[in-house]
Amino acid sequence: MYNKKYSFLILSLIFLFAILPLVLAVKPITSIQTDSGYIVEVTEKSAIRLGEDHEFEVHVFNISNGLPITSGISCHMHLYFEDGNHVYEGIDTTVAHNFDYAFDLDGGNFTKRGEYQAKFQCNSSTLGGGQELYFIVNGFGEELTTAHSITFNASMLFMMILFLLALVGIFSIENPLGKFACYWVVHILFVIGTFSMWQYNNGYAMSFVGLAMVWKWLFYVAIFSMLPLMIMSIAGMIIYFATEKKVMNLIDHGMSEQEARRRVK
Repeated sequence: MYNKKYSFLILSLIFLFAILPLVLAVKPITSIQTDSGYIVEVTEKSAIRLGEDHEFEVHVFNISNGLPITSGISCHMHLYFEDGNHVYEGIDTTVAHNFDYAFDLDGGNFTKRGEYQAKFQCNSSTLGGGQELYFIVNGFGEELTTAHSITFNASMLFMMILFLLALVGIFSIENPLGKFACYWVVHILFVIGTFSMWQYNNGYAMSFVGLAMVWKWLFYVAIFSMLPLMIMSIAGMIIYFATEKKVMNLIDHGMSEQEARRRVK
């Protein structure tokens, strides 16, 4: 009966972590080019940290001969959020570092999690070229890759298995010291698990960010509950060693261990 219950619980947890989102795909950079005009190249960025300043640099080349264009043009940037809202627009007509047309955006332009689209257009009086760039904004400033997801899911699954084994140990181990050690393991794994889920959701989540707050408060509850647990641990050790001393005294006086433990208990 218990084996079936634990097996069902383990399989349910495995399924839960298996359906966690794996990858937040970012659309590729798209260039707007013809046989004549300008090649516009923007520094690639797949993800930006929430509320963080960021500078976009643009290099412009002549399609016909590949030479850089460092004067006589105007470069424009327009930034959009995934809902279509116009977040920012700017213009630069002077290069820095010999080749860069730069757009320095403060963190106030990246206050929402989600996908952004940036359009760049560089023109002279007769020629032009453009490029559009897609990127995401999240808590880490990193794109969630398959490797990241697999590593996290595998780690959480391993900790969950240890958690279940320790939980089973609480109810199956008769030795009080072993039972209490399992209780500590369960508590520590719960603290690590809630902290990991809080950071993972807060860092990578693009929606349902409230889940991060749920895990955050569970982590705080787990941390604060360690204080009474520590007091219980000290008291438990005192009681355990005191009773063991009484048992050993009774055994030394010729009583059987079973009878000694029965009397002390």
